Amino acid sequence: MSIDATWVEIASVDELARRQAAWRALVDRAAEPNVFADPAFLLPALRRLAPERLTPLLIWRDTRRSALIGLIVLRKPLFGLGLARPWRSEQAGLAAMLFDRDALEGAVAAILAWARPRCAGIVWSAVEREGPLARALSALATRERLRLDVVNPRRRAALIVAGEERFDAGLDKKRRKDWARQARRLAERGALSADVADSEAAIEDFLGLEAKGWKGARATALAAEPERLAFAREMLAAFRERGQLQIHALALDGEAAGIGVVLLAGARAFYWKTAYDESLAEFSPGVQLTLALSRRLARESGLSLVDSCALQDHPMIDRIWPGRLEFVDLAIAPTPEGAARLGAWLAADRLARQARERLKRIVNRLRGGKRV
Repeated sequence: MSIDATWVEIASVDELARRQAAWRALVDRAAEPNVFADPAFLLPALRRLAPERLTPLLIWRDTRRSALIGLIVLRKPLFGLGLARPWRSEQAGLAAMLFDRDALEGAVAAILAWARPRCAGIVWSAVEREGPLARALSALATRERLRLDVVNPRRRAALIVAGEERFDAGLDKKRRKDWARQARRLAERGALSADVADSEAAIEDFLGLEAKGWKGARATALAAEPERLAFAREMLAAFRERGQLQIHALALDGEAAGIGVVLLAGARAFYWKTAYDESLAEFSPGVQLTLALSRRLARESGLSLVDSCALQDHPMIDRIWPGRLEFVDLAIAPTPEGAARLGAWLAADRLARQARERLKRIVNRLRGGKRV
């Protein structure tokens, strides 16, 4: 399909794998770093975790496929009714989309034109509120007189990388004192050490520690389901091969007290997962691990920001990282005439989301409260 010389191609997972050279070049030119749209993450996720009705799209600069300027995996509504969304894996902190910083508006315009006969609109999920994609969508909506709604605003913690001293100075003084006391008490039980690795053994140590905790008990750990475990091993091995994996470990007498997994994407890092030994809960091993991890990352000159990948108001990371990333969902109608139709679907979507939230609260209460 050609749109102003831009070419939108529906691609199978196998076709995506064959296009990895162009895809990796797009990663290097990304307007917004997104480790969850990197082939190392997205290909295993599509193979192992993807639901039905996903449509991966490649957006090429021209019909000769001279350069890949966009990639998105859309979840289309049934029968062309409702709203399309970029897919977000259950294991991802962001939706599966990636755009060239020098061709962003053209890429999103091509996607919208492709979607015009297929849905009532697109909800671009988890867009940085003041980021390049948000600005491109706003400019497109203004130019084409399209309805653009900002919905579901939220924030999550981020580490602004500015050196270890700045990090420590930004901690709440009382909490820093309490955490230091807990660290001393933990060190009284044995030799306490913090290290970072990217070995296969480190990957397996993390998977094992996570499975021993509450996630294992609730069958939400990576190792609790075969396809999920296969995804994790394949994905982490791919990042390891490319030098973009850090596994931070806090150990007591050589045994893991806490382990955190960090994925790297250019100047941005993503604190993907963490696990800790629950028998040491009185010493806050998750906090101790995150403090050590934060100080190490704060010293890395190539980083500017670390995304926590956490929910808003997370009770642990929000106390340690004062920085915040602001996200919104941006819903855009494909035509000026589609404004009312988009509004009707957004209203229905809002009611459905409220119902899901009520159900989630009920389930959490039955489970005895939310665990973190």
